[in-house]
Amino acid sequence: MQNRKWRVLIVDDEFRIGMLIKKLIKWDEYDMEFVDAVDNGEAAFQIIKEKRPDIVITDIRMPKINGLDLICMTRDISRDIKFVVISGYKEFEYAHRALQYGVDDYLLKPISEDELDKVLKKIHKEFMQKERQLQERQELQEKVTESRQIIKRDFLKNIIEQDDEVEMDDARVALEGEVYRGIDIKLDYVDYSKSDRKQDRLTVERVVSIVEGILKEVSEEVLICEKENLHIYCLFNYDYSRAKLIKNSINDILSEIKDYLMGFEQYEVTIGVGTEKTDFAGIRFSIKESNRAVGNRIKMGTGRLIYADTLSGGGTASQDNPVEQYREAFLASLKVYSRDKMEQCLNQIYSSFMLRDDIDFSKCYTVAEELVELFFGYMDLHQEESRQLRKRLGGSCQHCYSVTQLKNLLKAELGSYLDMNREAAEDESVKPVRQAKQYIEEHYNEKIVLEDIAEVIGLNPVYFSVLFKKETGMNFSAYLMNVRMEKAKDMLCSTNETIAAIGESVGYKDSRYFSQTFAKVVGVKPALYRKLHS
Repeated sequence: MQNRKWRVLIVDDEFRIGMLIKKLIKWDEYDMEFVDAVDNGEAAFQIIKEKRPDIVITDIRMPKINGLDLICMTRDISRDIKFVVISGYKEFEYAHRALQYGVDDYLLKPISEDELDKVLKKIHKEFMQKERQLQERQELQEKVTESRQIIKRDFLKNIIEQDDEVEMDDARVALEGEVYRGIDIKLDYVDYSKSDRKQDRLTVERVVSIVEGILKEVSEEVLICEKENLHIYCLFNYDYSRAKLIKNSINDILSEIKDYLMGFEQYEVTIGVGTEKTDFAGIRFSIKESNRAVGNRIKMGTGRLIYADTLSGGGTASQDNPVEQYREAFLASLKVYSRDKMEQCLNQIYSSFMLRDDIDFSKCYTVAEELVELFFGYMDLHQEESRQLRKRLGGSCQHCYSVTQLKNLLKAELGSYLDMNREAAEDESVKPVRQAKQYIEEHYNEKIVLEDIAEVIGLNPVYFSVLFKKETGMNFSAYLMNVRMEKAKDMLCSTNETIAAIGESVGYKDSRYFSQTFAKVVGVKPALYRKLHS
């Protein structure tokens, strides 16, 4: 804990005694260092004014200014310097008087090393206790300050996350000033695939520093918190007289952030500005307005300030919900795994935004959220997998800053998921047929009936028969006969087995029936086939 040295000034009109005291002090043991040794009070007072020692060891009888006067003069400029008075027996009355001036201790001449050590040890202990108290007080103050910052940050987060109907608890946060205002600073990736969390953290910290540095000069209170997808919300309040100054300061914030981001070419920045509110209950609405304003960058462009009170379509209540309008068509496209039909729905939904100028374009993001929820709510995915896909795609949508970019992202991402689900569904439907083919390949020389294979793969025989014909183009018995005939043709050409033995090897116990079937399927009898291909 102790890093500093306690500085000691020695004052005695006999120089040799001053040097003796210097020699007797255990400097390192008590964390002390020598300042000077002088022989009169006048010189001592000058050093005290210039160097402010922590301890002064002084004689009483000295020329120019005596020890008692030195103590009195010093007390006028500092109450913290500790004095140790040196006196002889004849001067004991002086020493007694010195104690009334706030002297910490006194020593009798001749100086005893043990007595000096005892006095300095006591003073060192007092210094250490004081340092410890100061440090504890400082740590407590830091904790209090940190707690206040956490309370304010959480307060702002609660404002953003609470429903409009929920009343805010403002008991813990006192905000001074006549006007409240919220802004939403939105950073968008130029290329979402190149996002860098470490760089995001550094950038957000720098943006927060810029905002605090500018607004604290003109505002009564500034609260800042970061939300997901690189939204940085700021709530501040001020007096009416500073309204114009505040507007200029917001311009300065945008300018400084853009200057900083020029070194990266990785982000676009836009600031949405809520309206001024004069009552505490209006804080939430100014924050939400700032978010709505920054959402309109999808129409108005990035790199600018967007004031909520300048937007067309002040609310979204009057707008038809295009998702509801095309909901059935959208779900129908998912049901048949049609990417083309799904993309047509997306084109129709977003055309209602691209063809108008008089609406709230932040609704584009709300529509994207609804579509993502509708899509993944319909698809049969594992809950955790679905949650992760929703979150990833939702984040990507929040970094789109044009309607076309947002629409194309939904087409690409949802289309890709739809294709994967279609392939998985197709794979699931052909899996039983694939299993049946494998079984036939391994057991073609045995007695096989459709009901046996249906039982092996766990399907109803009738359903399996229909599914098998749908996937292979032929019924089960025809497929089995073709497999057996191909095996027989191969054996006729590659072995010297008898016709009867070959027939039995491919599942026909009756050689005559085998020959008839072979001739019917291949067009010639087995013996002639062998002769033609040998």
